[in-house]
Amino acid sequence: MDCANESNFLCYAITYLPYIVPQVETIYLSSISEMVNTPMPAAKFLHLKYLEVYLDGDLYAGYDYLSLVSFIDASPVFETSMFGVEQGEMIFDSVFGDDSNTRKMPEHKHDSLKNVTILGFCSAKSMVELACHILENTTSLECLTLDSVLDQNDEDHIGRCSVNSTRKIGECSHLTNEMILEANNGLMAIERYIVGKVPSAVKLDIRGPCCRCHTLEIDDE
Repeated sequence: MDCANESNFLCYAITYLPYIVPQVETIYLSSISEMVNTPMPAAKFLHLKYLEVYLDGDLYAGYDYLSLVSFIDASPVFETSMFGVEQGEMIFDSVFGDDSNTRKMPEHKHDSLKNVTILGFCSAKSMVELACHILENTTSLECLTLDSVLDQNDEDHIGRCSVNSTRKIGECSHLTNEMILEANNGLMAIERYIVGKVPSAVKLDIRGPCCRCHTLEIDDE
């Protein structure tokens, strides 16, 4: 589901869909613009097991990625989730600027969630908080995949062509210099703030830019 002409589709979805489709087990959501944080749910998706959420447009500068936990809270039998953030003109508070007072939500425990993927992982403080929250509060977690690139050509999410022999060379999506730099910042944030929090029973899959396709372009002028 997407809504090409309206903002705050995620807010609408979590507020109304539990009443409209109470038996739903799989949801795909795509939002072009979120001007408010995702609110806490008033009702629950009692049967939802799989969710994909894509933020593929404008986000206001203060968007709180940690608020996406609302979808996990709303889904007591949730097993798999994927969050994707398009790498455009991203404006946010970097975790490198201030890593103090990171928020925790210990009252939000998740007992069914097994697999989580975050595509377009960046160095936003609230995105680091989201990943840490999932690691610290999901007792059933088996695998967390953090990819600092959202590759539009990687529909099956198998990774870059430089690390996967099933993809032909040159098939990765083009990234601007700014996107490549932020993707590398995302990898540094993962190494500094997340790797040390991974329980031994959880597999952490870290992915970054393609060494063949995502090289910085140097202006000769």
